[in-house]
Amino acid sequence: MMGAGYYGGMGMGGGFFMMFIGMIVIGLLLYFAITKQSTGNGHMVNTQSMQHSEALEIVKLRLANGEITVEEFEQMKKNLL
Repeated sequence: MMGAGYYGGMGMGGGFFMMFIGMIVIGLLLYFAITKQSTGNGHMVNTQSMQHSEALEIVKLRLANGEITVEEFEQMKKNLL
């Protein structure tokens, strides 16, 4: 039994390597699950752009209600886009 040893010569290092690869795969799956949302019809939507459009709608409503001036609206719009 003078062969390569246990686990095909990789020893315990092979197990740690596979665990590391598994963690990377799980991390990538979580990243994509958090940053993207499905619209229900199979298309993916970026949640960040949805948040910007919602914020812009709020700023438009505030302008319409007279809560902010046109100059403030333009500055907020510039910051959002």
